[in-house]
Amino acid sequence: MLPSDRLPYRSVSGARLEAHFNEQAEAGAGPDPPPDELEAGCLRRAWTRFQTRVVPLQEAFGLLLLSLPDSAGALWQQLRLAKGTLSGILHYLAQTHQRSLLGDYRCLRAPP
Repeated sequence: MLPSDRLPYRSVSGARLEAHFNEQAEAGAGPDPPPDELEAGCLRRAWTRFQTRVVPLQEAFGLLLLSLPDSAGALWQQLRLAKGTLSGILHYLAQTHQRSLLGDYRCLRAPP
């Protein structure tokens, strides 16, 4: 069972990931205290993965976005405007589209 503050396949808390994404999108400060080397690597990989998901996430959020973002940073800012927090974003994606922020995992799909 995955703790509620964790993302699938990422060993970092949701709050730390949200702070890191805010920093990358120039929408806030990074994690406090700063991440150690291992966590920093996890956060970098998560942001890199998020950058590959711009189009699928634009499609999932559709009209909830104010405009069509042209970068991962702009998309993150719009997702935050639409759903407020990482938790709200994850809940929306899981409930309405059976996907997650960083991937479309089998664990989120309904059984056949």
